[in-house]
Amino acid sequence: MDNERQSLSVNELDFDTIKSNLINFLKNQNEFADYDFEGSGLSVILDLLSYYTHYQGIYNNFTASELFLDTAQKRSSVISHAKSLGYVPHSKTAPKLTANLTFDALTTNTLPRGSRFLARIGNRSYNFTNVDPVTLSVINTENGFGRSATNVELQEGEIKSFSFVVPSSNSNQKYRIDDENIDTKTIRIQVYNSVTDNSGVDDVWNEANSYTEIKSTTNAFFVEEDFDGVYSIRFGDGVIGRKLNAGNLINVSYLQTNGSKANGVGKNDSDTARALFYDSNTTVEVVSAASGGSERESISSVRFNSPKSFSAQNRAVTTSDFEALVSNNFSGFRSVYCYGGEDADPPEFGKVFVTLKPNSGTIITDSLKNSIKSFLQTKCSVGVSPEVVDSTQLFFRYNVDAVYDPTKTILNETSLIEVIKQNISDYFEDNSQNFFSVVSLSRMIKSVLDSLVEIESLSFTPSLESRFIPTPNTPSNYQLKFVNPIFHPHDGHTSVVSSNEFTYFDSNGDAIQVFCEDDGYGKLRIYNIVNTAKNILEEDFGTVDYQNGVVTINNYTIDKVTDDVRIRVEVADNRLIASKSFILAQDFNDSERNVVNMFPDDRPDRAITTSSSGVSYVGTSSISSAFTASRSTTSPSTPSNGGGGYQCLSRMVDHYYYRYKHFRSQPLERLVRYRLMTDFQF
Repeated sequence: MDNERQSLSVNELDFDTIKSNLINFLKNQNEFADYDFEGSGLSVILDLLSYYTHYQGIYNNFTASELFLDTAQKRSSVISHAKSLGYVPHSKTAPKLTANLTFDALTTNTLPRGSRFLARIGNRSYNFTNVDPVTLSVINTENGFGRSATNVELQEGEIKSFSFVVPSSNSNQKYRIDDENIDTKTIRIQVYNSVTDNSGVDDVWNEANSYTEIKSTTNAFFVEEDFDGVYSIRFGDGVIGRKLNAGNLINVSYLQTNGSKANGVGKNDSDTARALFYDSNTTVEVVSAASGGSERESISSVRFNSPKSFSAQNRAVTTSDFEALVSNNFSGFRSVYCYGGEDADPPEFGKVFVTLKPNSGTIITDSLKNSIKSFLQTKCSVGVSPEVVDSTQLFFRYNVDAVYDPTKTILNETSLIEVIKQNISDYFEDNSQNFFSVVSLSRMIKSVLDSLVEIESLSFTPSLESRFIPTPNTPSNYQLKFVNPIFHPHDGHTSVVSSNEFTYFDSNGDAIQVFCEDDGYGKLRIYNIVNTAKNILEEDFGTVDYQNGVVTINNYTIDKVTDDVRIRVEVADNRLIASKSFILAQDFNDSERNVVNMFPDDRPDRAITTSSSGVSYVGTSSISSAFTASRSTTSPSTPSNGGGGYQCLSRMVDHYYYRYKHFRSQPLERLVRYRLMTDFQF
């Protein structure tokens, strides 16, 4: 009996198994031989015991998960683990812009800290301010003498401040800042001797980044995130950092910001007015639009960055050290990647290159680049020169033709288009966060079909766009790398390379507005439009390496018409990949980047058909230049003998050609390949 009593299984936590184990255990006891457990009141007690064991097991499992950084789910747990590694999660970061200021009526030589500039995005107003005083130069104006300043850095937000008195020299000297919109990098500390004595107000207090560099007399403070997500500041104890004295008056000021919402202020575009305004006597010329604004660091980011920061130990030796130091001390970007000069093209020995993926927008500000470079120079060894360079952005574009069932939706075509665009955009953003990202296009379309039951099929043509600013008045070679192979099923195939309009200078030096395309045989050519017809001007403008995804422009003099020259290519694979210094991005300011065409399913034979296997299907169809994904009532991995989705080849072919009137210009060989990849998840 004792041996039998020890046979109770304790390694399974689901309710039914627990109850079954308890019953089996009792059945082995002489007292309950041939006992009807299900028909007795004892069953209620067993239910209670099973529920309690089940809940307790789950609770213990959750608790155990929170004990480790890799498995912790609660932010408070992740923050606690990060704190033990010396890592402080990033707060919101204020967007920064650079502007030239001209004051016609200002008579002072200093623009005080906290001066307010007003901007708007849509119907919302944002304040921009200088977090440090700005020295102004005297200039001549129509109204006499005015003041000016160039390349002034302004940050979005409003200066907030509060004060407290140190109650005791033996106090904890930790003070909370109850503001979830704080930018901790803008905290300023002033220490007065007392409420009535302002001695020491001019002393500089800096946030501590390393314990090893702090002495007992160092005016330093520490920033940390508490268990409830609120940031606190802590002062020294007289050993590590200067200790405050009883009666000291502490003034804390910081920037309260809206984070990423104000990115783009100062950019002139046709969509919204984003101009910066001070007063009627002031001219504000934006040099670089606001960028770098970000939200509070996510749990997944803290989980990823904190161990890397700890391993770096505040020195830059390996590329991982560089990445950790940049991630830990700066914000306003989504991802960072570092590589040695030996891996550059061409190699540059003795250098370490740091490239960043913008958190929003398309650029990293020069001020942030310079700050990162200056910081890294103090951490790396002699003979190593850090360089912060722009990443090469490949902008995602697409054309979609969608067939929908009007009987399954209350949305009009315009609303369906917006929902499709949003689904695709969300999927792309979720899967292109970092360098070396991979975006599955078939899974992207599947996510749209899964979320919209009214969409019967989607034909999808993806492309990538590379941008550059040409060298003016100089013949130059340009090589554009797309990382991904370019779609090219056979020689002579229709053009898959295109561009925006740019300026070409012919042999006579005449400027002509042109476009470029490939000829289907690996040559790049340019043309203009004459009387609505395409007029080829140069047959050998460059080359196209379809397999390696490289477009080369020969030694020609070209210039931009608008902001830059943009070359677009259709991609060949069922995925988009990024690589070293090449990132995937979306330009939300490009209103023409995505096109969605809607077609109602108006077949006369739309009745549901039942196959011999008893599975129902509806046969909609479309032909696409890339690939077509259609809704199926059976799993693609499950064979079928004629029913269920489009597992039957003859029905698949019928499905493709029914909608040929809508998509008859599209190549069949590409369709079949991508259709198989999509349906069967190759």
